[in-house]
Amino acid sequence: MMRKKLLAVGMMLIMLLVSACGTNNSKQQNGASQNAAKPIGEEKFDYIFGHGAAEKSIGDLYCHKFKELVEAKSGGAITVEVYSGNQLGTYGEMMQSLQNGDIGGMIFQPSPAVSFVPELAVLDIPYAFLGMKQDKIDKVLNNSKYADMLRKSFADKGYKYVSMAQAASFRETTSNKEIHKVEDFQGLKIRTLENNNHIEFWKSIGANPTPIAFGELYLSLQQHLVDAQENPYDTALNAGFPEVQKYLVETHHILYPNIFLVNKAKYDSMPDNYKKVFDEAAAEAKKYAEDVMKKSAVDDRKKMIAAGMQDIELDQSVLQKLKEMSFDKVTDQVRSQVGDSTMQAFLEALKN
Repeated sequence: MMRKKLLAVGMMLIMLLVSACGTNNSKQQNGASQNAAKPIGEEKFDYIFGHGAAEKSIGDLYCHKFKELVEAKSGGAITVEVYSGNQLGTYGEMMQSLQNGDIGGMIFQPSPAVSFVPELAVLDIPYAFLGMKQDKIDKVLNNSKYADMLRKSFADKGYKYVSMAQAASFRETTSNKEIHKVEDFQGLKIRTLENNNHIEFWKSIGANPTPIAFGELYLSLQQHLVDAQENPYDTALNAGFPEVQKYLVETHHILYPNIFLVNKAKYDSMPDNYKKVFDEAAAEAKKYAEDVMKKSAVDDRKKMIAAGMQDIELDQSVLQKLKEMSFDKVTDQVRSQVGDSTMQAFLEALKN
């Protein structure tokens, strides 16, 4: 009998604890909802964002920062879903889906979009931004006649060009061959993007460029099918290339930006107050991404060296010679893709 009484008392205590916890949780939830920003309107806009980079990469962090900001500022009236690592398809497929409105936005390195908007090809010109500061590059990409032409071209294709983020950081080279001077590039078997302008650059300085899918690159380097590859610091580090490469060669050859696009029709369909919040969140996310890129250019470089890579900083005279060998050749090739007016606008923006 005593055992039954003790059991009954125990059950009552448990019920009281559960009830108390439920009350506390309810109070906490009510408090959280009271502190949350009110929705800026009754309409709901959900943006699906896709990109091909890994989770926690700069592009991924950029997407998630925008999600955090726009959802907070809009009180949940604008929401964002982020899918990384090509979950929504290849870049070409995602560009098509974005154009059709099947997805809402993308943040990524511009090269895969060149086939949709040829004006982007000017960013493939090697050493176009050699020696430039971040604010000067930002003016070229976001506040120039060239930038206006870029916005129009994107709009004509169904995209809204939001901005391009960068921190005056570049694609760099890793290699199993020691490189100090121009002649050392002669015959270098280097993996590059399947991009005719990038390929022309490497050919013009005497290297032997070979396009290889990124997913196959680590094994290709490990098995010495190629001697070298080129990517931003964070990409090379996260892919584990320090495990299969001896040298980090500071070539600073092509700018490393992240472009922010959304579907134009979806953006245009939002009320003005929604657009204002969207634009504010995008501007703040851009600043955040640039700060992360700037930090990555320092920290990830150090991590690659700490992992055992030997850092080779090419002399400024070597970089200038590489530019002289490649700039005009690639510029002429890009001019045939973008036309004289776009090329002229870009070159003038570099000078101003």
